Amino acid sequence: MCNSDTSHWLQPEASITLIKIERQKTFARIICGVVGIPGKGNCGIVNLQKNKTMKTLLQTILMLVLTFAFQFAQSQKGTSIVIHDNTSKANGGENATSNLRSEIESALNREKPCVDIMDDQDIRNVIESEREKNLLEGGDPEQVLKDIGNLMSASYVMSVAATPGAGGSTSYSVFVMNPQTGTTVARQTGTDAKEIAKSIVGQLGSSLADNCKPHWVGEVKYEYTWNETKVTNDAGAAHASTRNTKRTKTDTYSAKNTIVATLLPPKPGSDVSANKTMARVWMRSSIVSEKKQVTNGEVYCRPKGGNSHWTGYNLNYSETVTQSGGGSDNLPVSVSLDNDGNYKIVVLTPSGTLLTKIETNRSESGCNKENPPTKDAQSMPEQKMNASSFDVSGKTDAKNRDSLSGSKTLPDGKTTITWSLRLVKPKEKK
Repeated sequence: MCNSDTSHWLQPEASITLIKIERQKTFARIICGVVGIPGKGNCGIVNLQKNKTMKTLLQTILMLVLTFAFQFAQSQKGTSIVIHDNTSKANGGENATSNLRSEIESALNREKPCVDIMDDQDIRNVIESEREKNLLEGGDPEQVLKDIGNLMSASYVMSVAATPGAGGSTSYSVFVMNPQTGTTVARQTGTDAKEIAKSIVGQLGSSLADNCKPHWVGEVKYEYTWNETKVTNDAGAAHASTRNTKRTKTDTYSAKNTIVATLLPPKPGSDVSANKTMARVWMRSSIVSEKKQVTNGEVYCRPKGGNSHWTGYNLNYSETVTQSGGGSDNLPVSVSLDNDGNYKIVVLTPSGTLLTKIETNRSESGCNKENPPTKDAQSMPEQKMNASSFDVSGKTDAKNRDSLSGSKTLPDGKTTITWSLRLVKPKEKK
């Protein structure tokens, strides 16, 4: 998921000159359109550069544009926040702040229902799809939060941490950062989770949006798991030079396919509705098929210069086929809900690639005690995994149409779909 841009072929000086020329052309076109200067092409860049009056006008308009853009950016309120636990494993990890995070989410849902809330599980899902495993292991805590905010397209990133205190108490620290500017917009410490949540949401109040288009947030997960083992015993292949042969064959097959759709916060100006929301969808597949044969018996040996005789022999052979792969993409998730509470969730799945490796192992003992074991491994050409879709249906409580959740196992007994969605909408006026 390549540009034919050739600017990287230019020398640094040439590249800078090219950028300056393009900017001049762009601003010249802006001036032509704003003040209505007659002329052709770019309105005469050479004349524009010579005309001090026009240069002053250009600078004035540019300053006005930048000022307006800055004021517009400052007026935008946050529509999403990701809560990241920063507690060390020695202090209990995520479990140590579970109560605090729950209180903060409840306070945000109550006071600022238009704000989309994401957590560490959402981060892990996206990291899994992007293979950015080192994101949460950065040495600079501030940079880690910036990276998380950019990855999750979040307006704000909240860091929560817990420290054990005397007498079994727990001290909490919370601060909220704007990942675009790196500035701290809220901070609170204490031991009372509910009071901390109230304070943090209060500090953020004027920075968070109160109006939004209704849209769903949450997660839909599809899991297919199949494990099977078959064992058979026989006398093995018949040979004149073997006797009393016993063979055990073990065939093992395991397959797992996981698809997770994490509904994303809507981007400003995007086409968002209660029926369709964009989601980050990642898919991972793993298939392992193994065949093992263990044969024991007697083999007739005819050594040179010696007497023929029967001796014990053993043969071990295995063949393992491993397939793994996946894919990810931003895809729409549709949610339909009728007046009776019946709903249907449809998730599109991404295409991907599947890699295959075949490994064989063989070891043998018998007449020749020094037969070395043999091993072989081959990689096959990658296979394409086609895009597809899955859906799940259910019925919600007519009194709580803003929450859709459940779990369903399909008739094959190997496929389970779980979902938990929440409708984000403006706070009802009393």
